[in-house]
Amino acid sequence: MNKHNTNIRMRTNDANKNSCGRFRVSRASDASERYSSAGFTLIEAIVAIGVISVGFVGALVILSKSASQAGFLRERIIASHLAAEGIEVIRNIRDTNWLKPSNPNWRTGLADTLNAIVDYNSGSITIEADSSRWCLSYGLDSGFYKYKHSYPCNTVFKRHIVLTTKTMEAYPWETDAEKLKYLEVQSIVTWQEKGQIKTIQVIDNLYNWK
Repeated sequence: MNKHNTNIRMRTNDANKNSCGRFRVSRASDASERYSSAGFTLIEAIVAIGVISVGFVGALVILSKSASQAGFLRERIIASHLAAEGIEVIRNIRDTNWLKPSNPNWRTGLADTLNAIVDYNSGSITIEADSSRWCLSYGLDSGFYKYKHSYPCNTVFKRHIVLTTKTMEAYPWETDAEKLKYLEVQSIVTWQEKGQIKTIQVIDNLYNWK
């Protein structure tokens, strides 16, 4: 074998070594990239789950608050209607008095008081000093609110009526007999909301005018 052939074989072996070395380095690099890619995918999944969880919890909190506010709004609407109903019942008593030919006094059954109670179909007021008897219970069969004098009551609402005689002074020189008197009616509804007593008050003036 001559020197020239020997040099060719050595170069060939060196080339094979370099080729195998590059192959091994390339395979190691590919594995590292796969592991790195898998690691980033796991982190991204954890972050995504965390973001979704925070958004879900926030949505639940908003829905819970909305449901609570809807309940409070419903109670306030009912209280407003009950207060207006108290005024209408007193007005109906006055109007009924006008229709009685034997007793045309419009103030019959409407004496001044701080603690009157009336139901939706009352023909006169009931003076009741015990506030525990002011509870309005909802009748499932009738669909009306009515006083219930025993507990437990199925609503949180209480209502009482305040009647006060007032005098309208049109002219300073008029005598007391000449001055126009009218009836101030206050319908007051109370209920509990978040541990606090809430109140709605409706005021109206009734006159001896047909």
